[in-house]
Amino acid sequence: MHDHGIRHRLHPHRRPRPPTFAVLLLLGASVLASATASDAASSAVSTTRAQPVAQLGNPFRTGRTLVIPHGGGDALFPENTLYAYENSIAMGGDVIDIDVQLSGDGVPIAFHDDTLQRTTNGTGLVTTKPYTELAKLDAGWQFLRGGRHPYRGKGLRIPTVEAILRRFPTTLVTLDLKDLRTVAVDPICEVITRLRRSADVYVGVDTTPQVERFRTECPTIRTSATDEERRAMRAARAAGDTRIVTHQIVSQPSYRGDDGTPRITPSFLAFSHSKGIAVFTWVVDDPKDMKALIDMGVDGIYTRRPDIMLQLLGRNKAESRAT
Repeated sequence: MHDHGIRHRLHPHRRPRPPTFAVLLLLGASVLASATASDAASSAVSTTRAQPVAQLGNPFRTGRTLVIPHGGGDALFPENTLYAYENSIAMGGDVIDIDVQLSGDGVPIAFHDDTLQRTTNGTGLVTTKPYTELAKLDAGWQFLRGGRHPYRGKGLRIPTVEAILRRFPTTLVTLDLKDLRTVAVDPICEVITRLRRSADVYVGVDTTPQVERFRTECPTIRTSATDEERRAMRAARAAGDTRIVTHQIVSQPSYRGDDGTPRITPSFLAFSHSKGIAVFTWVVDDPKDMKALIDMGVDGIYTRRPDIMLQLLGRNKAESRAT
């Protein structure tokens, strides 16, 4: 973003003279303009139609660490299936985590990859096939445990996002939009808005055009920040600038960087929480890392092993039906 602040320079005079009233007015205006520009830069994330977090409240800040089974607990169950969500929530999971693709006829579905072969008995691009064809595939076909495929032929299908939201009408939901096309935004907006789920659904988005489209078409739906807003937030956090205003209610960094250094720290959490942001980190399966994050006060952990995290928390509600 360009800096639109005006810089003023006083030219030297051979004989210094006391400033006139007009000059004092000019200097005052300059200081005011510079301060205004600085405030605008520090509040770069406050220029959208969405309401700031402080005005909205944040359902993802619960005062405890939420168990978020990644794709429904994809180390235990075939990912993104109703079976996985039903079992992981029955175990004690707190949040439904849905990867979202768009079918060839524009239906938002729970699916991670661009292609079908990693998890199903189908092949080809998801976006080239209508949902009626996708719904016939075996979503448990490739799931492997102990050298076996225990869910083949069990009737597991690729569900629509709408079916999942209807199945869990009061459960917190995070959607991870894997389809990076802007055209994918409108069908998701329509479903969330029609089912009146804007208050408890968060949409993770990777592209700025998608964020902008969400804010234009359905500003009540909470999404990730734009690239510019992320940069502004990082700069504010590094500088300790508490003036920054954000419309983002969830931050989703990985626990560790590429060099293995933890990215989630007490200072990171404190700054995020001061802005009303819930911090969810992904994907953590190691009990030691889970405990460190829980003790630190992280708001949620995406994990492929919700059973391990629930045992650590002493919160198992039911035995897993994983076979």
